[in-house]
Amino acid sequence: MHAYTSQVENPIVQSTRDKEPSHFIFEIDSFSSLQKSIATTGTDRIESSEFSAGGQRWALVIYPNGNKKQEGSNDCISLYLKMLDKPIGGQSIYTSFKFFIFDKIRETYTIIQDVRERKFDAGHLEWGVVKALSIADFNDRNKGWLVNDSCTFGAEVYVIGGTAATSRLSLTTTRSSYPFRWQVHDFSSRTTDVDSSAFDIEGQPWKLHLHIGIDDKAGEVRSPSLYLCLDNGTDLIGGRKVLVHCEIVIKDELFGNKDTKSVVYWFDSDNNRYNIGNILEDGALENQPQHEGQTQTQTQDRTVTFEATIKKVFSCSDIFED
Repeated sequence: MHAYTSQVENPIVQSTRDKEPSHFIFEIDSFSSLQKSIATTGTDRIESSEFSAGGQRWALVIYPNGNKKQEGSNDCISLYLKMLDKPIGGQSIYTSFKFFIFDKIRETYTIIQDVRERKFDAGHLEWGVVKALSIADFNDRNKGWLVNDSCTFGAEVYVIGGTAATSRLSLTTTRSSYPFRWQVHDFSSRTTDVDSSAFDIEGQPWKLHLHIGIDDKAGEVRSPSLYLCLDNGTDLIGGRKVLVHCEIVIKDELFGNKDTKSVVYWFDSDNNRYNIGNILEDGALENQPQHEGQTQTQTQDRTVTFEATIKKVFSCSDIFED
């Protein structure tokens, strides 16, 4: 594993937010007195008590007058993150972290972040931002960071590690060898829903479902809709997601009309059916005038054929590595 190297011109990003730091808050009273004492005694840093984040112990280090060991620290406060447990056996801990300073006037937190990933190891236990904040700006009462000689710092530390969950989306079916064919008799007079028999897509049982919408007052077919769905509400095998591209041909055997509906839809355990739509609104099953020689019974008892052809199936599956 290699540390990420930022290609941006300035990897230090400053932003604000209302939410307090998740991992550590460090409140300091009499800051100016502490700053002067540090300057006169030769102790150039303040080290906080320890806190835990990402399974490691850390401390926040503040250089009120800048880290003089680093160039460019003049007139700036330096902020560092210190790892308290020295890694052993060549171990490295990769992190992303943020420093916080509380604006007491606006009640928001200023965030100072080095966007680069940092590697802590036996030879490098501290990482930070040399020029975190101008001392002049920090001391400016109107900025809100130092009020009544007190200030509040904070930190968030995110350890990058563990094994990432991996999933692969792949084309598993390019086209079914033959369409699934389903006939519904007495279509015009039907008043109850009906399911097709099950058919197979990549080892998964599916079905077509015809939902009959009934006008309660008139007792007439209002809006029959066709669904492509998992058979009997079963879950996808292995908790997968699949993208199904299916074409369904709807044929009115009485009038000879045809219409084709295209389905492209992500199916998973929570989305196991797709409404293709009201099949009377347009296309093959629009209400047709009774042809000469046809009886009312023939019109009501017409047969509708549905043919479903699978064009493509993309399957999203988890990958487990030993």
